[in-house]
Amino acid sequence: MGQYQLQFHFHPVASISVEGGWELRDAAGVRIDGRHDGAERPPYQLHRLLGRRVIGSEVSAPESCALRFEGGEVLRLFDDLPQYESFQIGGIIV
Repeated sequence: MGQYQLQFHFHPVASISVEGGWELRDAAGVRIDGRHDGAERPPYQLHRLLGRRVIGSEVSAPESCALRFEGGEVLRLFDDLPQYESFQIGGIIV
């Protein structure tokens, strides 16, 4: 986790770097975390994904893509930075 980037590493070799918008929803679809602009933000909830397997994916081109985890959480990445890359999956820059 960095000031301008989140990195997700998956066993054994996959990785995603996120510079743009993102959100995490719980199994009921409630937004529990996401990119916040400004100094005040609630604590991160990304720890819920630690050790969880990805069981599905969804592409909603050209706006976003999402990963569904075994606990029901959904991590959605948004292509919302028109001048810059929003996220990178492996070697693919979006």
